[in-house]
Amino acid sequence: MSDAKRFSAIFDGLKLAYGTYRVDKQQSNGKNTGKASIVREPRTTELWEGHLSGKGTAIGIIPINENNSCKWGCIDVDTYPLDHKKLVDKIRAAKIPMVVCRSKSGGAHCFLFTKDWVSAKEMQSVLTHIAAALSYAGSEIFPKQIKLELDRGDTGNFLNTPYYDAEDGLRYAILDDGSAATLSEFFDVYDKYALTPEELSSLVIDEDEAKPMKDGPPCLQHLCSQKISEGGRNNGLFNLGVYLRKAFPDSWETEILNYNMLYLDPPLPLNEVNVVAKQLLKKEYAYMCKDTPISSFCNSDLCRTRKFGIDAAISGVVIANLRKYNSQPPVWFLDVNGEPLELDTDGLMNQLQFQKACVDQLSYMPRSMSRPSWEGRINTLLDSMQQTEGSVIEVSQDASIAGQFYDYLEEWCVSMQSAKNREEILLRRPWTDEDANRTFFRLRDFEAFLKKNRFFEYKTHKMAQRLRDINGDATSIKIKGKAIRVWSIPAHSPAVSDIKTPDFGATNEAPF
Repeated sequence: MSDAKRFSAIFDGLKLAYGTYRVDKQQSNGKNTGKASIVREPRTTELWEGHLSGKGTAIGIIPINENNSCKWGCIDVDTYPLDHKKLVDKIRAAKIPMVVCRSKSGGAHCFLFTKDWVSAKEMQSVLTHIAAALSYAGSEIFPKQIKLELDRGDTGNFLNTPYYDAEDGLRYAILDDGSAATLSEFFDVYDKYALTPEELSSLVIDEDEAKPMKDGPPCLQHLCSQKISEGGRNNGLFNLGVYLRKAFPDSWETEILNYNMLYLDPPLPLNEVNVVAKQLLKKEYAYMCKDTPISSFCNSDLCRTRKFGIDAAISGVVIANLRKYNSQPPVWFLDVNGEPLELDTDGLMNQLQFQKACVDQLSYMPRSMSRPSWEGRINTLLDSMQQTEGSVIEVSQDASIAGQFYDYLEEWCVSMQSAKNREEILLRRPWTDEDANRTFFRLRDFEAFLKKNRFFEYKTHKMAQRLRDINGDATSIKIKGKAIRVWSIPAHSPAVSDIKTPDFGATNEAPF
């Protein structure tokens, strides 16, 4: 088997589309930024050969396939600069069967491979636990979706695969000694660590020491696993107290003394602990997510899934992974409790319309929250979307509303029965003046054609604007002595029909 075929088998995923990424610039922190796009066609061996040689397009793969299964997952460690050797050592010490690859920006893609297809939901769940155990709970996890709505155009998020320009590129796997693995060595590492589906299901990640408060905010778990040091102890203990009041309503005042001794280094004096406890007695506070020391370790989406996380009692729903298809108008997809939801822009901005979409598509009614909370949540999702590769997808012109409109316009002018002269415009037909190279028609006749084809996206004024955009002109012409209001647009090229007459041979008999 060639290297390209073996590599493509390892990084299998959604077959009907793949991602590409064009780097535009490098940020001050070393991360590359650019434009992502989706190519809606199958991958070929030639494409993979171009990827590995560096002479073709760099390929990104959507790990979840048409059956909502996957053969690999990844934790995207977006930290710059990053000591890859220390990360590999940490993974090996935890006995986690992952392969670490350098990302195009110098971060790390930590891959978990399976030899056969497993459910995307199981892969995502295992990776979520691994990320938390490695203190990377805020990192992106692929697959981002556990289900795709392919009939609505959703393709999910792709991840750039390693070994672009395998000989001289920088997207290589890291061996245990910290050196760069050749492509052949990557195959060996894959063979060593790829799991069977049964091995994945039985994989146990020991999180007891690294993850206190499993039902609480991941930021507090992270801080407590390494202990909260001077400079953040008072705020840290206050946030621990918020958690304790939720988790232990009857004994939290005793628990806060224990947590002070267990997780603060050095512990606060008793009088300072009492000050924090008295403040917490005044009312039920929320976590101070934007303040140090917990702000640096915030993972709001994961936190909302926790029993005693933020908004748990308010929203009752986990929304994440916003992605935008840059059609006109745009189409948005948002994962609601792991299920993809399709929205227009109004549905994204208006909570009531969002709830209606949930009922229509998911048979689920999320609880309402205050308008500021909703707007803050959507703004967070939008910001995260802008920072996530492949979340803003450029679409081809024919996938947009305008593209569909112009396709119908060309069909109307070229493929339909055209008028032989200007008088036949009255028969609801378009007429092309070949000398002027312009096509004339009544707008109401074209509107009727659009309605017949169930195109209702444009009102009359919008149609007129689209016609003006292609140098169309509203005018009038004389037909049978009467001025008729028509539109004139540049003529399309005539349809070419290349249908060959079948050759039945030199016989006088009828072919049928």
